[in-house]
Amino acid sequence: MNKNADSAHRLVIISMLVTMASILHVIEGLLPAIPVTGARLGLANIITLTTIICFGYGDALAVAVGRTVLGSLFGPGLISVGFVMSFAGALLSWALMSLAHKYAKKLFSLIGLSLVGAVAHNIAQLAVASLIFEEIAIVSMFPILMIFAVPTGIMVGLVSRYLTQALEKIPLFRTRG
Repeated sequence: MNKNADSAHRLVIISMLVTMASILHVIEGLLPAIPVTGARLGLANIITLTTIICFGYGDALAVAVGRTVLGSLFGPGLISVGFVMSFAGALLSWALMSLAHKYAKKLFSLIGLSLVGAVAHNIAQLAVASLIFEEIAIVSMFPILMIFAVPTGIMVGLVSRYLTQALEKIPLFRTRG
């Protein structure tokens, strides 16, 4: 492939991943609320994690940012507490999963990386909520959120593993390993 064709191919792939993550983000917002405020399934993180593994950290950042922005356009809007919390969670989750994958790849399975992302997402959201509402006691919700983050993190890691394996069988999805 020449350079222009390769760039176009990459743009199409990343656009598809952003779209998939955005759809999961919107679907999750339509599901009945989990009884604990702030607890979410993290379905869009399936795509972010898969992108880290298959396409790299920069592309995964594009997916995390793109899906948060697009998802918020179908939800609370860009100028909302929900967007800021979601954006902060997505960025910290991406950053820590990327760092763990880059520097400790042998220590973390996909499930382990997903758990890192789930915990990071909750930390970021609680920090942002504490700052916005000027109430440090919000951080006390962390243990309760972890009760939900662990099983959902495991589920996201498992789905990401199956998705990664499936993508590696498709010739147009060249992974970087």
